[in-house]
Amino acid sequence: MARSRPDAAVAPAPPAPPAPAQPKAASKPAAKKTTTSGKTTKSTTKSTSGKAPATNVAPPSGAAGTVVNFALAQVGKPYVYAKSGPNAYDCSGLVMAAYARVGISLPHQSEQIAARGRQVPSGQWMPGDVIHTSGHVAIYIGGGKMVEAANPSAGVRVAPVRGGTAYRFL
Repeated sequence: MARSRPDAAVAPAPPAPPAPAQPKAASKPAAKKTTTSGKTTKSTTKSTSGKAPATNVAPPSGAAGTVVNFALAQVGKPYVYAKSGPNAYDCSGLVMAAYARVGISLPHQSEQIAARGRQVPSGQWMPGDVIHTSGHVAIYIGGGKMVEAANPSAGVRVAPVRGGTAYRFL
């Protein structure tokens, strides 16, 4: 079976323009101290999901952004065979649930998911594409990374792409 690779030549997002100089006290994110059980800890601002961002790859806009953002919001949840959320996922359950957010109904089986998509040539992968390897599916998020419900030990995570064939549904 021929395997595709993600586009290694995808250009990173252009750097943000430098921020204007600010007073030293205002240059860091606001932090707060919290006292719990007599211990003082320092916390900084986190993403809207309450978790630290899993990757520095900027999600796309539109339907692909909805799929990618949903998958990223599941990072840290457990892998449980035959589950499709909301508290646990297997690989096809994660893909199925992410695409359901944009009105695309996919089966809960990795080989059947791949059979329904349009194969994407190597070098043309885009965020939101489904990466398929034998018995496994994940969602490509760009930058050579994917979100997957990996296994019971790792759960839902962001990981480097390890080969496979990409399929497009959007």
